Amino acid sequence: MKSTLNFYYPSIEGGGLEKNLFSLINSLAKKKYRINFFTYENNTNKKEFKNKFYFNKDINVITSWAIPGIKNRYIKYFFCIFTLFFYSIFQKGLIISFQGNILSIIIAKITFSKIVIRCNTAPSKYINNYLKRIFFKYFYSLSNIILVTSNDFKKEIYRYFKLNSIVHRQSLDIEGIKKNSKVQTNFNFFKKFNGLKIINIGRLTNQKNQIVLLKAFKKLVKIRRARLLLIGSGNDKEKLVNYIKKEKLNDKIKIIPFTSNPFKYISLCDLKVLSSKYEGNPNILLEIASLKKIIISSDCKVGPREILQSGKGGILFKVGDYNRLYLILKNINLNSNGINKKIINSYKYVKNNFQKDISNSFIEIIKKI
Repeated sequence: MKSTLNFYYPSIEGGGLEKNLFSLINSLAKKKYRINFFTYENNTNKKEFKNKFYFNKDINVITSWAIPGIKNRYIKYFFCIFTLFFYSIFQKGLIISFQGNILSIIIAKITFSKIVIRCNTAPSKYINNYLKRIFFKYFYSLSNIILVTSNDFKKEIYRYFKLNSIVHRQSLDIEGIKKNSKVQTNFNFFKKFNGLKIINIGRLTNQKNQIVLLKAFKKLVKIRRARLLLIGSGNDKEKLVNYIKKEKLNDKIKIIPFTSNPFKYISLCDLKVLSSKYEGNPNILLEIASLKKIIISSDCKVGPREILQSGKGGILFKVGDYNRLYLILKNINLNSNGINKKIINSYKYVKNNFQKDISNSFIEIIKKI
């Protein structure tokens, strides 16, 4: 067996980050690295995650489950950090933190462990004063390596903290995505509809900001035939459902839970809208680009502008500007040369920059420590 890697990830929530993390750890386990995975509870067998995420049989999953039904990330961080602390005292290994980076850095320093952190949220989201900037800069500087997912993210880390980071891109199985998109489905909501078919995939939360899309869609359907599919779950679901009912859009908007294969629905749609307030290089845009669909995205930090090449590979609008989004949807001509060129550009971007197995590049990075 090779060296021990202690992955710290207290809260498994089913997003694009988890998809990349599981791809990485399972591949590393196959390459005979000893993997300890610290999490609050192993919920990969839950209905919403089953067939989507799994642990390789050689991965040692170490849970800190203490109170049933806990959803708060910070409570999970609290319990998991003690487990990581005791393991790090008696079983040395490289700590790799994908969540709760400040706490894991503290544990690394106390136990004389080396640590790699991955930043997943743009600093512009959480750095709103000088003291926070100093605080995060100090702790991030104590890590051995900072990982980010894009060049734009790397620039953000340097701009806010004057710290260097390494771009380690997400896993992207382009051929697998294409194969899954061809799975047959009796989803008549799109299949038998002659009009603009729009999809949004992501957690139904304040961050993803789907209410902006709903407001634009409300105006759109007054002048253009259109349907909208939202795929996801989250705290904002009730608010979104109430808005749909209030505006009498029930027959034009459908919400379904997360699925292990969203690509069969993407293949039926015309375009994807991302309406987020902030991101960390969103996986879903890469997956949509793999299927050669046009992307409309908020120009949020970080990721969309780089993925869409400042508009050459898609259409950007200002965060929260539902009027601008409405105008884009109103006027878009899916058969125009301009739209086809954007689709080709975004597909070339993912083909040239992403690969299925990201473990080899990760191994090269940790060898530098």
